[in-house]
Amino acid sequence: MMNTGPKIIVKTLLASLALNLCPVFGMTNTEMQDKMQQLLQQAQQADQPGFAVLVRKGNEVLSRGGYGMANLELGVPMQADMKFRIASQTKQFTAVAILQLVQAGKLKLTDTVGSILKDYPAVGRDLTVQQLLTHTAGLKNLSRLPEFRENKPKDATLAEMVALFSTLPLEFKPGTQFRYSNSNYVLLTAIIEAVSEQSYADYLQQHVFTPLGMAHSGYDSASKILPKRASGYEQGPEGLVNARTISMTRPQGAGALYSTVDDLNLWDQALYTDKLVKQPLLQQSFVRHKALDGTPQPYGYGWMMADLQDVPSQEHSGGIEGFSSYIIRIPSEQVYVTVLANSAEADTYSLAVKLAAIAIGKPFEPKAIALNPTRLKVLAGSYQLADGSVHHIRQQGNELVYQAPDMPQMTLIPTAEGKFYLQGDFTYLTFNPAGTELHLMMRGFPQQNGKKVVPKS
Repeated sequence: MMNTGPKIIVKTLLASLALNLCPVFGMTNTEMQDKMQQLLQQAQQADQPGFAVLVRKGNEVLSRGGYGMANLELGVPMQADMKFRIASQTKQFTAVAILQLVQAGKLKLTDTVGSILKDYPAVGRDLTVQQLLTHTAGLKNLSRLPEFRENKPKDATLAEMVALFSTLPLEFKPGTQFRYSNSNYVLLTAIIEAVSEQSYADYLQQHVFTPLGMAHSGYDSASKILPKRASGYEQGPEGLVNARTISMTRPQGAGALYSTVDDLNLWDQALYTDKLVKQPLLQQSFVRHKALDGTPQPYGYGWMMADLQDVPSQEHSGGIEGFSSYIIRIPSEQVYVTVLANSAEADTYSLAVKLAAIAIGKPFEPKAIALNPTRLKVLAGSYQLADGSVHHIRQQGNELVYQAPDMPQMTLIPTAEGKFYLQGDFTYLTFNPAGTELHLMMRGFPQQNGKKVVPKS
């Protein structure tokens, strides 16, 4: 199911199409469009699963198209108006539904789960709606539970999904830290249904999709005849295979919607207005909410906070069997980028962020330098971060490679300012002169520091 949390923290931040370092200013829209088209042509593989993309700046659509294949078996090329499962992009809609109910006076962000869902188990009755929205509640992620993973193809009720995690011990004291969990938004689904007295699907149709004219979006079902539905794929042991089945009754408000790049463009444009929620309340979705100790966390309501070339951005990834997606919005420039792909392994993050960088007139260009092999040898070694994880730097010829836990190794690109960028990524490392300390910088997250581990003799 949805793997957005790990994607944002690991894959989302450790995979990009090309290293981009040097901003270029004063680009015309035509120049931007040319750069985007070049990037898109490089990214597509004509005979492989593909993607649809839309880039808007202000009121002008700079790029829109379909690339690759929508269905490999029938030989159907991708088109821009294809429908995709959008996985955890669903959380944006769930969050707005909650805010609509708050605006209507039917709910408060400080309301507790137990005050809304009278039969909810004691372990989580005191969790607040805001803690669920910001992933600071401490609920175990149902996507990681064996009972969930082993029964993905089976239909289930919302109550059955809630029951998977509602009696489990919390992973931390609520409000003290951010930890992404799909359980939060499944529970918010139950709250929406209880307060609105409508099904989640009906509520969104009446209060979001119909008012915005999003005629090609909805709650997905495999049995539904859906014109222009892109088929989902994933990598198997011997190559591409049709994606494994997951009943869309399971993701609920954490990841069950489908949409198109055009409908999502309508959605983004509405977020600048009062059509759905009045701006003072809606803007709470786009701030780093603080933990109890006052530390800003990376999440708002359905959005991650980050920056692109020092320009604040709001982003989210989505991943579900056969599909991946990435959305980035930059309000100061009214830039919006949506990339929807019909492959579980597609690197939608890289493409979306690079397109957004072009759209704000700051595309990156590689500026690599060569380092003395002696310096490479000094930096090589294993570094332990504050969270206990060990990250390895290895010298391979005249290069350094980096390997984070449970991730493939990636080449490091040294630059003149002392930063070592992961090849094809915006994440970078720096080292102290002695090569005994490592500093890891990932977009949207505080610097992580590590010390070299001295091998035991």
